Amino acid sequence: MVRIRPERRTPVDLVVSAAIVVILLVAGLLVWAHSAVRHTDSAQAAASVPDVAPATAVPAGFTPLWRARSAVTDTPAIARSVVVTADGGSVVGRDPATGHEVWHYRRDLGLCAIVAAWPSSNNEVLAAYRNSRGCGEVTALNGSSGQREGGRSSDADDRIHLVADSGYVVSQGSTRLETWGSNLVRGIEYGRVDAPVKPDVQPGRTGCRLMSATTGGDRVAVIEHCGDEPGYRLTVLGAVLNKDEEVQQYGSSLITDGTSGPAPVAIAMSSSGIAVYDGGGNRPAPASNDAPAGPVAPSVRQFTTDGVPTVVNTVAGAPAPPENVEPVTNGGLTSYFTGGTTVVLDAQNVRPIYQVPGAIGTGDVMAGQLLLPTATGISVRDAATGREVRSIPIRRDGYTRGPISLRVQGSTVIEQWGSTVAAYGPA
Repeated sequence: MVRIRPERRTPVDLVVSAAIVVILLVAGLLVWAHSAVRHTDSAQAAASVPDVAPATAVPAGFTPLWRARSAVTDTPAIARSVVVTADGGSVVGRDPATGHEVWHYRRDLGLCAIVAAWPSSNNEVLAAYRNSRGCGEVTALNGSSGQREGGRSSDADDRIHLVADSGYVVSQGSTRLETWGSNLVRGIEYGRVDAPVKPDVQPGRTGCRLMSATTGGDRVAVIEHCGDEPGYRLTVLGAVLNKDEEVQQYGSSLITDGTSGPAPVAIAMSSSGIAVYDGGGNRPAPASNDAPAGPVAPSVRQFTTDGVPTVVNTVAGAPAPPENVEPVTNGGLTSYFTGGTTVVLDAQNVRPIYQVPGAIGTGDVMAGQLLLPTATGISVRDAATGREVRSIPIRRDGYTRGPISLRVQGSTVIEQWGSTVAAYGPA
């Protein structure tokens, strides 16, 4: 048998090998130093957190339980078993009865927005962080445990708003929006697309400013102003690309005859229609010949899911509703605060059924009754008719003025005003 002598290692070979090892170690350290894991502090729930059972009756009274800061949210974020607060770079899941931390997720990036999505199914909290590409660094957390369940990163505006329904989440900024499914795969991107994969995928409008958006079923409604158009536009899009891999547009038309006043706000959408709050700062379009000149009365305007106008319901309200007000949908009702009244809509057909002038914010359903915040406490109302059943006084330490968003979790009431989230339990 012939022995094959090994190749000789020269000093140069040893130097090169050492240099390669050093380069690999440095590269690994750099990747680790700049990775999301390196700059993340995550603490999951120590044990499984049980779901909160629905209340069987509205308590006779409520007493303050706890308060926490949540500057990133405008309305309390309610997961299946925790209340979620968000401030700075931190997202915290809290025990609704005590406010104690159940889990947290922290990053050294600015937190743009969060939403508690799909509580009856995936039960996730989506947190959007700001990086060099805008607010497109998104992490999905399990709402009960805080465990990281996924993430995505994409281009986004520097400020965004997240809204969710049972199917999709919409991330809307001033120049672009995206939809995501529960797997965080993008359905569509609309508006500014810096590096389109395929040309001519979107509708042909350019230079559009996106004012508000909502979603229902497999469609998205967007209020926008494009270029030098004379009014604000309602556009209805499919939440996912069509079979030709294009953004599906179901309808798009100007709904105001002017832009000098505040833009209308898309407040609700279902498989039956779209509801838009119009503060009356601009004449509606198309305008009839006998329409009054100048501002008109505030209203909730109804449109089909193709964006065709149907019914107009006059309501009390301000030309521009408060910026930090979001509609709340639960128990078959959607409530929206116009700045002058709380309008309650049927969540199925998104038509207004009554308004409550004495309310100072949005409300929620507990044990079949609607709870709305008032200046002195909580108004308990018949959900079907809006008739007040009784009024419950509560003490709001630290509250001065401004709209209040009220949510319900079991028999606990969670309110938010400004950056404060406050919980109240049965007295």
